[in-house]
Amino acid sequence: MTYLESTDWLFQQLPMFQRQGPAAYKANLDGTKYVLEKMGRPDLHLDGIIHVAGTNGKGSVCTAVSNALVETGYRVALFTSPHLVDFRERMRVCGEMPSESWVAERVTRFKLELPEWSYQPSFFEWTFGLALLWFVEEQVDVVVLETGMGGRLDSTNVFPSPLVTAITNIGFDHQQFLGDDIRSIAGEKAGILKDGVPVVLGRMRPEAQSVILAAALRTGSEMHYAEPAKVMTPEFGPYWPENEATALKILEVLADQPGWRNWNLPLKVHATGHRGRWEWMRPAPSGAKILVDCAHNVDGLERLIAAIETIDRDRLLLVFGTVSDKDLTDVWPLLPPEAIYFFCAANIPRALDAAELHEKARQSGLNGSAFDSVADALNAATKDAGPKDLVVVLGSIFIAAEALQTAQ
Repeated sequence: MTYLESTDWLFQQLPMFQRQGPAAYKANLDGTKYVLEKMGRPDLHLDGIIHVAGTNGKGSVCTAVSNALVETGYRVALFTSPHLVDFRERMRVCGEMPSESWVAERVTRFKLELPEWSYQPSFFEWTFGLALLWFVEEQVDVVVLETGMGGRLDSTNVFPSPLVTAITNIGFDHQQFLGDDIRSIAGEKAGILKDGVPVVLGRMRPEAQSVILAAALRTGSEMHYAEPAKVMTPEFGPYWPENEATALKILEVLADQPGWRNWNLPLKVHATGHRGRWEWMRPAPSGAKILVDCAHNVDGLERLIAAIETIDRDRLLLVFGTVSDKDLTDVWPLLPPEAIYFFCAANIPRALDAAELHEKARQSGLNGSAFDSVADALNAATKDAGPKDLVVVLGSIFIAAEALQTAQ
């Protein structure tokens, strides 16, 4: 198989949350363990694990920690999800993705073996196993893992003794899997805590923090609190001060672990460059600024909208789309009524039809038009935008991904 054939095959390995949504959820780690066994247990050949969970910011924190350790001289593996443009974004070593030929060769090999397997792995299980396999082959020193969803039952939660765990924050997202209240969601995120392993906490609601603290007492995990010192700037966005503080605290705790004291660990981290997070695109032909952000849950949207309101501009043009299984009840009040909306749907089965989204928005007092694709919506917004207008793409990771692909 070619690389494109291999990735197309992987994308068809359901259940896949990005395409199916709730139907893709697996309530145990049996599948992950089965895949790792068939791949020769790459997890047993990796140590130096840094495991990060949270509702928002975990990918940016992981990327910041990885970048800082690479600058120090480590061979660092980074696993994040989802990808925005290229499947291989999910697995990097010192910032580099595996070659297309590597992916194609490994997928072809395991696909040929699959008829003899007694289990049909999901897309995420395939991806995680392939990533660990590559990390072992690359002889990495450190593995930075972003939890996919939740924590306790996520595929990444197979390492019994990481060096450090971290939870960036707790907010409302994926309630159908993680629970309907903050305490329940926090309990799922706290599932990554391990006996005697220190845990770093980002800023979060008191009720979430109390759940994490109780879990830490059970596991004997020393708690470390990340306190942001800087304020938001238009360049780096509203999330960076908290993400920066969490990343720095992880490095600080890591420096105290046995075997790490002789390393000159960095005392600063850089704005991550994690794609689709407060990412400024090339300006529109008129000179209008274009911002892309993956904010899709209530906490993320609230922070994003508040930050946008501080930016000097004339009109605000929002390219907005979402998925059909998301409850929008608490989203509508967050969206600015003065904005001009360009409603669209990503090219995935879960996407909420743009015309239906348009009608729901109209009933909530928001004005705009529906478009057949993200590209059409973004093109219409940029053509309409004046020199001092601001165009923002938001509402879904998939909308952000397609917008970035359109700009390439």
